[in-house]
Amino acid sequence: MKKIVIAGRNDSGKSTVLGEIYRGLKNRNFQPLAVGSGVQDEKPYLLKGIEHIYLTIAPPNPGEDVVRDIDRVIRNAVNVIREKNNLIQHARRALDELNKVRSVLELGHLSQKDIPKMATLPDVVLIEAVGINDGYKSKETREMADILISVVPADIKNEIIMEPGNVLLDQADIIVVTKIDIVPRNVTQTTVKLLQRIFPHKLVFPVVATDGVHMDMVVDEVVRRLTDPVLLLEQQEDSQAEN
Repeated sequence: MKKIVIAGRNDSGKSTVLGEIYRGLKNRNFQPLAVGSGVQDEKPYLLKGIEHIYLTIAPPNPGEDVVRDIDRVIRNAVNVIREKNNLIQHARRALDELNKVRSVLELGHLSQKDIPKMATLPDVVLIEAVGINDGYKSKETREMADILISVVPADIKNEIIMEPGNVLLDQADIIVVTKIDIVPRNVTQTTVKLLQRIFPHKLVFPVVATDGVHMDMVVDEVVRRLTDPVLLLEQQEDSQAEN
C-alpha cells in the first residue's frame, strides 16, 4: 500500500489535515488506514470522522518522527480487520444454519441485519509524523513516504523556512499552509510567496483545514499521485535506484 506521510511542526494542524484527506479519499472510493503518532490519544482522530477499525496508534521511539517498523504496524492493523471480517462471515453462516432449525421448528427467522457488515480492506495508509526538530528534518520520514505532505502554519518564522537541512520542505511532494483564517492576511501572503519562491516547482496550497477550505485541491493532487501511471512508474524507478 502507498504511504502518505503528513509531516510538520507540532500544532501546525497535521491531524486536521490528515482527517480531511481521509474523508476526501473515502469520497473518491479509497479506503485509508490512519496511523497516529501516539502524541495524542485516539479520540481526536475519531472526532475527525476516522472509523475506529481504520485507526491505529504507533508511537515512535523517543527523538524519532515516525515509527520504524511501520510495515509491521500496517500488517497488524490489516490482520485485525481480516479477523473481524472472518468472525462476521462465520456468524452469518451460523445464523443461516440456526434459521434452518428455527424454520423446521416454526419459530421464525432471526435477521441478518443484526450482524455488522464486513469492512473494506484499506488500500492506502495515512501516517502522521510527530514533528521533531521543528518538524522538517526527518530523513526517515522522507524515505518512508510515497507521498510526503509537509504542513506549514501561516505564521511560521521565515528563518525556519530558510534554515538549511529542512529535508521535509526541500523534498515535499505537497506543501500545505494552514491557519490562514486566524493569521493576518499579510503574514499569510508573505509565507506563501516565500514558499513559492524557494520551491517554485512544488504545489503550495493555502487551506483552512478545520473547515475543509481548499482541502479538495490537496486531495485531488494526492489522488493524482496515487493513480497517475507516469508518476507511479517514476516512483518505481526511484525505489529500484535506491535499492
